[in-house]
Amino acid sequence: MKISAKGEYAILAMLDLAKHYESGDVRTLEQISSDQCVPHPFLVQILLELKRANFVESRRGAGGGYRLAHPAREISLGAVIRLIDGPLLPFKCTVPSNESACECAHHGNCVLTPVWDDVRQAIENVINGISFEELAQRNMELKPALYQI
Repeated sequence: MKISAKGEYAILAMLDLAKHYESGDVRTLEQISSDQCVPHPFLVQILLELKRANFVESRRGAGGGYRLAHPAREISLGAVIRLIDGPLLPFKCTVPSNESACECAHHGNCVLTPVWDDVRQAIENVINGISFEELAQRNMELKPALYQI
């Protein structure tokens, strides 16, 4: 499985919004871009795509910006990856919509097809089972605590 740069940027943007969901904060493009090191021009396109898919919502005007359209616990990592990068492991023989178009000489009689199906299913189980709430929590645990004296 390979996640594109666009997919990684979308995940980082969603993670940023998930970390601020409970507080009700609206995040600007500039804040997300700066905090997540995502190039601003890519972020604009990605947030529009995430908005069209109803993962995020935007507010216009002063104090405007972006926030998650649903609680972070309801949005899986897998859903965002599939939105941006499409199906996982799109081997011709494992993508149901391409089954009739498979050009493999071993189609229908290949020992590898069920293996690729199992790999795809295992990956989907993992990424579908991780919500952005969990990712935000894991991210907070990774950050070293800053102490002021």
